[in-house]
Amino acid sequence: MTNRVLARKLLAALVAVSALQLHAAPRVWTDRDGRTVEAELVRADSTSVVIRRAADGREFTLPRDRLSPADLAFLAAQPSPAAPSAVAPADALAALNRALDLPLFSTAPSAASLWDGPPAAIAARLKLRPESITPGAETWRVYPRSPHTALDAPAYMLALRSEEGRTTEFTLMFTNRGDHPAFARTDGARFVSPSAVKTFEADLARDFQTVRQNLAAALPPEAVLEVHPSLRRAYPGDLALFSIDRHFLLLHARPGNLLALRVLPSVETSVNRLSDDQLRQRLRERVTRRDNGDVVLDRIPMVDQGPKGYCVPATFERVLRYAGIPADLYDLAALGGTNHGGGTHVGTMIDGLERTVRQAGRRLEKISLKQLTPAALARYIDEGRPVLWSLSSIPEFNQAADAYTKARATAADLHAFAREKRDLGKNLEPDPSYGHVCLLIGYNRATGELAFSDSWGPTFAERWLPASALQAVSQDELWVLNF
Repeated sequence: MTNRVLARKLLAALVAVSALQLHAAPRVWTDRDGRTVEAELVRADSTSVVIRRAADGREFTLPRDRLSPADLAFLAAQPSPAAPSAVAPADALAALNRALDLPLFSTAPSAASLWDGPPAAIAARLKLRPESITPGAETWRVYPRSPHTALDAPAYMLALRSEEGRTTEFTLMFTNRGDHPAFARTDGARFVSPSAVKTFEADLARDFQTVRQNLAAALPPEAVLEVHPSLRRAYPGDLALFSIDRHFLLLHARPGNLLALRVLPSVETSVNRLSDDQLRQRLRERVTRRDNGDVVLDRIPMVDQGPKGYCVPATFERVLRYAGIPADLYDLAALGGTNHGGGTHVGTMIDGLERTVRQAGRRLEKISLKQLTPAALARYIDEGRPVLWSLSSIPEFNQAADAYTKARATAADLHAFAREKRDLGKNLEPDPSYGHVCLLIGYNRATGELAFSDSWGPTFAERWLPASALQAVSQDELWVLNF
């Protein structure tokens, strides 16, 4: 959408408003339909905000219920006219570190904040492992072997994200459907007993109260923020908000799904959504063409789903982030109806994501291919678009992929190697009980090979097999992101 059309839409929302005057640096504001404008906050009240456009200084009034969750979080984090705290920010951050049992915040007087320090150094301080290093975006994540106790509650996942060399988010995932021990199974069965669900829901409610109380105890009273009704609509369930020294803490318990604590910048630094032409150009520039004939998308963000059946949410997160759409596998699992302990129906996931993708100006399109071949996939890969692929991920298939990819990397004559292995698919039999989703990311026309990527961490970012092997286990359901 052009700036002129956006301006008309914003002008239509003008209303008279009297409220507290606020001052903030220009930022990108986004409405519920994905339209953006760069402007500074002038003033706000309980129903609307007034912003001043950076380009020409014109002021517009926006209803709060039309703003994005990021905008609402930014507004909630703005300082109130309350008296200043007697607790120094460094002391409050030190207390928060102790409550988290993590050296998350640097409390040295001359140290940079969480948003200014080198992300890799922060990740090293937290002992997080690199998950994805791609141009302009990095992620570090860890699933502790034993849950990390933070704020007197078990945390099953810790993650740090950065964009353009600056930290943008730290997440602690507490009780959730995928990692909760009540759903851990070693026999591959998907049935979850009613007692296990009851235990999980009780733990979710208890841990929310525990974490909220301990956050409030660790921070000065004015750090506790009132939750506006529009923010509650954006985050259904129980919600608590805190703000301290440029750090915004959002504690969210989604009913029956998850409890997460996200630490965000108190001043959001989101960027303008790319136009369709800009996105097409960016994706085409990310196609890697190698001397050996490989055409591959090797800069897709990695997401490690961890020890749970979240392959579909994790893979969708990768595709969305690759296209510049913010996403998180745990939230996607909730939207897509992922079962207790894992297991997601792809159709349900797509239905759940439709609104999110549409708001970003994109859409998910189901495609049909008679055969999985380099020629059939070239249309999408050459455009920089990975293909979501549903398959029977049987052990024999994965063993063959591991062995083939390792041998391929050292093959003196790739063409001869591929010819020798071209009938590998004859020994593979699909099994619907091993349903899985991954990404098709590359091809080699001369050798008849295809590349695919699993959401199991960096080791599985790029694997190769003859096209016949992929066809042998395919469930013939494929999707691409369209625009």
